Amino acid sequence: MRVQEKNIKGFNILELLIVVVIISVVSAAAYPNFSSWRKERELRGAAEEIKNLFSNISSQVQRGLYAFVQVDVKEDAIDKTLTITSKGMRMDTLMATARETTDWTTDMKIRCNHTQTWDDEGGPDNKKLEVAQLIYDNVAINFDDLVFRGTVCFSKDGTYYSAAGGLAIDSFFYICRRSPTNARCEVSALQVPDEELDNVFAINWSRFGNITLEKWSEAKEEWVLQ
Repeated sequence: MRVQEKNIKGFNILELLIVVVIISVVSAAAYPNFSSWRKERELRGAAEEIKNLFSNISSQVQRGLYAFVQVDVKEDAIDKTLTITSKGMRMDTLMATARETTDWTTDMKIRCNHTQTWDDEGGPDNKKLEVAQLIYDNVAINFDDLVFRGTVCFSKDGTYYSAAGGLAIDSFFYICRRSPTNARCEVSALQVPDEELDNVFAINWSRFGNITLEKWSEAKEEWVLQ
């Protein structure tokens, strides 16, 4: 009895080429949207991490673990990295520092200087969860060309709320993606992002540590609370 031969047919070269071309066209069309989405997600993740760092250290001073806390924002002018560090000072350290430092209680720039003596400070060698440090090489903020560091400090009742350096006046800063053509977030005095920028976030805080995160909406032409 003869076994019927199976009619097995594979792809020929032309069919394979057609499939490859279709996949290439679809990929090329989808890649810009995927790339934009990926960059937005990365920047949003960084903005949320920074907002959480502010919120966490502010909550520690409200709980009474620290009497005075600081967020130190530093941009390296050479390697273009952004480092954000939270720090905490206990009550006995605060009292000793206030006694020993002239104008500590009256000059916010003195008491919020990053060179203060801190009991706990975020960093690779500090394992305490109360303080933290974030380092980014693809995130830009709106420090100007001459100032690359700023600090903001909180106390429980707002008495020693302070700021120094690049954050001396503003109670917010902008966050955007760093690129070869965009070294910092150039946002106008009207708080409207430059047309060439997209995915711009803003970290806001108040005297009593109310931390919020906003994102600029091109469609609504306004800042939207996240």
